[in-house]
Amino acid sequence: MFYYTEPVLLLTLDSRHLNLIIALMHIDLHNHTRFSYDSNRSMEETVIEAIEKNVKVFGFSDHLDFNENDPGNEYYNGCMQKKEFERLSKKYEGKIELLLGIEASLENAYSEKVRNAFKKHSFRYRIMSAHFVEGIVISDWIERTEREARTSDEVDYSPYFDSLKRIVSFQEYDILGHIDYYKKYSKFTDHHKTSQKHEKEYREILKKVVDGGKVIEVNTSGLRHSCREQFPSTEILRLYRDVGGEFVATGSDSHKSGDVAFKFDEVYNIIDNLGLKILKFK
Repeated sequence: MFYYTEPVLLLTLDSRHLNLIIALMHIDLHNHTRFSYDSNRSMEETVIEAIEKNVKVFGFSDHLDFNENDPGNEYYNGCMQKKEFERLSKKYEGKIELLLGIEASLENAYSEKVRNAFKKHSFRYRIMSAHFVEGIVISDWIERTEREARTSDEVDYSPYFDSLKRIVSFQEYDILGHIDYYKKYSKFTDHHKTSQKHEKEYREILKKVVDGGKVIEVNTSGLRHSCREQFPSTEILRLYRDVGGEFVATGSDSHKSGDVAFKFDEVYNIIDNLGLKILKFK
């Protein structure tokens, strides 16, 4: 079940002037730990960082991958994570609300494995993301696809959008993760023209998200990479709003120390200015 949070207005007085501060209830639903093959952080380390950063709701969303060519193939151990999650939930009760979710990849070859994993583990929410394109991990696919291109206009990104369409047709998810994630690995930094070129695809995908009762994620990790922009861009968030989207999930995609709730104040302002609402699971 979803509900949304509203900003809380606080007044603080310092020696110079009256400051109006918007105190937001930060909700970070996208975080990785050593239960993901690409992170070595303990679950407890991430919880402590979240508490220090005044995160009120913190979700674990480790990788669930079944691509046989990927080092993360069948790496996830949900039973062991569940035990640690229960221990931490009891230890930090009253200090932070913890949720156990998952971030799954999806390709036709292993869609049944994903379904079975969802049935086996009682995840509070399921993020699904396009980490593989045409069977290739997205970082390698982007490098190969852009290799000869001089500008992003020369690149055919349509297979990436096919991967997103596969996810929104799958339906057994709650949150569509970092929708324009290809930007992370792109050698180009300006993707405005790409967004315009593929506006029809974006609209189709976003409309299916909304019509299916799902939401998209606003992922701040792009601000840590060369694209210097959250996933998705403000332009795509406007499209989401225009097709009827009201709610967004927020996540930092943390993998290492310092990543939790990364630049949340900046991105929460963008969300608020667009009239969108922050999701929490209840």
